[in-house]
Amino acid sequence: MYVEDLKNEFYEFLTGKRILLLVHYDIDSICALKILQSILKHKEVRYTLCVVRGVEDLKRSHQEHCADVKYFVLINCGGTVNLVDVLEPADDAVFFVIDAHRPTHLDNIFSDGQVRLLWGPNEDAEVPEFQAVYRDDSDDESGGEDEDEENEGEGRAAKKRRLDEEAIMRRRERRLWEQRRFDIIAEYSQYTYYAKASAVAMYKLAWLLNKDDKDLLWLAIVALTEQFLFSKIENTQYVLAAGELQAHTTRLKNRSNDADVATSLKISFEKDLKLVLYRHWCVESSLKYSMFTACKMKLWSHRGSKKLYELLADMGLPVAQSQQSFESMDLQLRKEFHESLEKLSEKYNLEDLIFTSFVLQFGYRNKYCASDIVYAMLAILESSPRDKPEECFNSALDCLSRRHKETLQKAIERAKTITKTLFKTVQAAIDMKQIITAGSFVYYIIQEVREYEINNNNNETKTDFQGSLDWYMLSNQHILLLLAQFILRAYVSMSKNKKAPDLPLIISAPKNLELGTCIVLGIPPLRQLSPKNNLGRAFEEAAENINYDVLSDYFDTSYFEIFTKDRTRFFDALTALFDK
Repeated sequence: MYVEDLKNEFYEFLTGKRILLLVHYDIDSICALKILQSILKHKEVRYTLCVVRGVEDLKRSHQEHCADVKYFVLINCGGTVNLVDVLEPADDAVFFVIDAHRPTHLDNIFSDGQVRLLWGPNEDAEVPEFQAVYRDDSDDESGGEDEDEENEGEGRAAKKRRLDEEAIMRRRERRLWEQRRFDIIAEYSQYTYYAKASAVAMYKLAWLLNKDDKDLLWLAIVALTEQFLFSKIENTQYVLAAGELQAHTTRLKNRSNDADVATSLKISFEKDLKLVLYRHWCVESSLKYSMFTACKMKLWSHRGSKKLYELLADMGLPVAQSQQSFESMDLQLRKEFHESLEKLSEKYNLEDLIFTSFVLQFGYRNKYCASDIVYAMLAILESSPRDKPEECFNSALDCLSRRHKETLQKAIERAKTITKTLFKTVQAAIDMKQIITAGSFVYYIIQEVREYEINNNNNETKTDFQGSLDWYMLSNQHILLLLAQFILRAYVSMSKNKKAPDLPLIISAPKNLELGTCIVLGIPPLRQLSPKNNLGRAFEEAAENINYDVLSDYFDTSYFEIFTKDRTRFFDALTALFDK
């Protein structure tokens, strides 16, 4: 059921209660959590925090705490699964769900109050009517009972014949209704997509309660920017949401009384460039490794490299200046950087290089674009195989605090490494022709590292490696998503196939070497302007066609997990499905 009055039915309702916070392992969820923590402290609400990476984590966390807690708040997890069926909770347990994943499971929408969704029905697209998908079986059984008294004089044979005919008609009507129900649910759930960021929704609640400030607004901005950078929402959705947050920026700017420049916090809405971390990197590296410029100028090729230096020359930017950090460049060159790049954008096919974003500034030297924070948090959450998820989660929380600048700076350095790794992976995939066209889709497989020994002419044995040394990093959800988008854009820019912009990409990476599993992700074609993704549904159908038991533990159905030994059979099933 939908919660209409968040203030009374959620915020006031939780006053004095103990709750379990179940938070998904992503950037939006962390931002939403910090906002929620800020507003809950005013009501002295006691809570336990659990980090959730998938459905199994959700089950385990619920089971560990269900004896002590009756109220659960789920952030970006649980909305797309039948919570009552998956968790089997006690009758008096209540689940409050704030989730940007779509489509929302119908059993959660039509719950009698045990599952409460913290958004309105207008944020769920084309929800079917209750009567179209739910039916009371008792209606079928009680059809002829009311007529028994009226037909006492009817002969036994005639009555039996009439009842048999009625039963057949009821069964036929039931089959037709079930078929219609199956078609309705299949149509409703065929696309995976994202709604408004949960942190934006939490910020609106803080504003409604008059407990918002610039720090909370910045958290909402970071969450929205993450959705934009990872192409989770359409450009129009981003522009509309950014416009609303800009209005809050102006309101809080006029309300604040920050007089000390060294401690004041300033958020500005301004034009920015689709260049990764350029304020904290050198211009040459940022231009070379950013997905947008790399694909537009084909910078993985020798000709593309020459074009990059031509661009720098046309900008009047000496090579020595472009190879040192942006902060160390001449002041005049820094001031003219945006304008000179914008003037040359048409000549170098960079028309969409400019977009509007938010910039945070505090003190004299601390200036960060919202995208800088997103890449830094991504690096913390998904770049290290050694750190535990809980430790990475807490570090990402610290990254959002102005008091932990060192954590942020280290994360930015790790983000640069990720950016370089993505570029080099794409370059290798193109050079080695590893991006394969399979009829109606394109696929790319990341090989795990295998250690093997080779002999040279002197009978000396040495160890060599086969596969990608960065396979662990690339097996994480959002880094794999960025790589998939990079590879698809690069493939379309290089391909002579006119159908290339209409082909989806399926990418696979090792997931668990001990279990022998791999992760499979599908993204829609470039020409499809909407980020809505129906490949998750295609994965399910392909698995059904070959009677394959799926291992998937993700809330986003465009991700699948299968055994590596079954990958070829699964891809063959996908090819057959797409060729229908």
